[in-house]
Amino acid sequence: MSNMTGVTKDQFPEGTTASLEGFTGPNGEMLLGVDFTQAEVDSWNGTSSDLPETTVTTTSDDSPEPPKVKPKAKKPAKKKWYKKK
Repeated sequence: MSNMTGVTKDQFPEGTTASLEGFTGPNGEMLLGVDFTQAEVDSWNGTSSDLPETTVTTTSDDSPEPPKVKPKAKKPAKKKWYKKK
């Protein structure tokens, strides 16, 4: 018997997701802690195959150059207040 039997999305706030540990609210709070199977989680959340395909891909070569950081200037040496004899 499924742990999601009789449970509908209308019973939870919009943005609720399912995980193997239970339902998580849109702000990250645990709403209901029960064990779900991966098939139940996929049926609630949808799967990546349900998403539309994108043609844009990003690789590390496409990333912008990081800003160059200048080294800190050295502090001037402190003056000695006394001399050792």
